[in-house]
Amino acid sequence: MSADTLVTFPELQASDGTGLRALVCVAICTCDRHGSLRDTLTSLLCQSAGTGFQVIVADNGRDPAGHVVEEFRGRLDLVYERVPEPGLTAVRNRSLFLARSSGARFVACIDDDEIADRDWLRCHVEEAERFGADIQTGFVEPRYLGDPPDWIVSGGFFVVDTDIATTANLLLRVAALPDNEAEWFSPAYAVTGGEDHEFLNRLARGGARMRFARTARVIDMLPAERLTLRFILRRGLRDGVYFGLWARQEHASLVGRTAVCLRKAGAKLGYALNHLFWSPCAPWRARKAGMDLATALGIAIGLAGVRVRFYGHAVAGPQGVSP
Repeated sequence: MSADTLVTFPELQASDGTGLRALVCVAICTCDRHGSLRDTLTSLLCQSAGTGFQVIVADNGRDPAGHVVEEFRGRLDLVYERVPEPGLTAVRNRSLFLARSSGARFVACIDDDEIADRDWLRCHVEEAERFGADIQTGFVEPRYLGDPPDWIVSGGFFVVDTDIATTANLLLRVAALPDNEAEWFSPAYAVTGGEDHEFLNRLARGGARMRFARTARVIDMLPAERLTLRFILRRGLRDGVYFGLWARQEHASLVGRTAVCLRKAGAKLGYALNHLFWSPCAPWRARKAGMDLATALGIAIGLAGVRVRFYGHAVAGPQGVSP
């Protein structure tokens, strides 16, 4: 399919009989990644037939991406909205609001630095309908834009664990959303990250059906600045801070939250020692040990109630929605 071709897939009759609506809203939250956003939108032009969809771009970057979105006007069914609040939660919740308001059955999330396989949406929708999934994550394949160090590849630092629910490649049934918008993505994690993991697992605990669809694939484009030990340690610290903050919210008592954090931090310290023991045989293990130690430190920071800013306008370095 040519990138200049208008994508037109079958749509559904609106429930009130007034017209047609898209089956899926594709939600892209973006923050000052104009080049990669252009690549993401280009990949959506090439989706295989099988479902109609609308694309929602929620933007809270310093430099508006409206001019990038306009390049695709008339070739994609687009909604673009600026969101004034920095951080992750506001753009995610605005995307959900717009998707639900459109009357779509599903909202599909893809990051602004990812490229969708041409069968991505078709596979997601077909599998969700076949298995009755409310929350469905898909396969995320790392692709390095620079020459990665050997330890990055051999250690699998960017291989996504299928047991972890995130918005990096997600299909969410709109009917599974809580009626109360205050119960969507929590602002407590707006600048730390982890808001998607917390929200999706909260839905699953409430009865939403969660599954993994390997055939629904996206490619995560990894620039050279992420292929460094500094980035890996920062990501470990971020994961730990999120866990400590989550424990504070989940457990009202100091004893309860401390016990949970001690167990998690103790496990990370154990992993770190194991990696260090075997590191002479596999150099990547020393970096894994550093990441585990950073996570243990982050847990202590989060348990203390400190919200380290990893996302939002105050963060130095490359901006974006996904780490």
